[in-house]
Amino acid sequence: MTKPSKAVEKIEHLLADPWAVDIQKFGEQEVHNPDKRKLFNALHTYLLEKRQELIINVKHFVV
Repeated sequence: MTKPSKAVEKIEHLLADPWAVDIQKFGEQEVHNPDKRKLFNALHTYLLEKRQELIINVKHFVV
C-alpha cells in the first residue's frame, strides 16, 4: 500500500471540516494562481455546499 502524498493529506484535512476553512482564501487563490483556478473553484464550491448542507440538516431549520 502506498503512502498518500502531503498534498492529498492536506486536501483531505481541508475537506474533513468545512467550517474550519476560510473559503474566501480559495477565492483569492483563484485570482493569484490562474493555472490552478479550476482546483480552487472546485474546493470553494464543495466546501460551500457542505456548509449549506449542514445548515439545512439542522433540526430547527425552516425554509
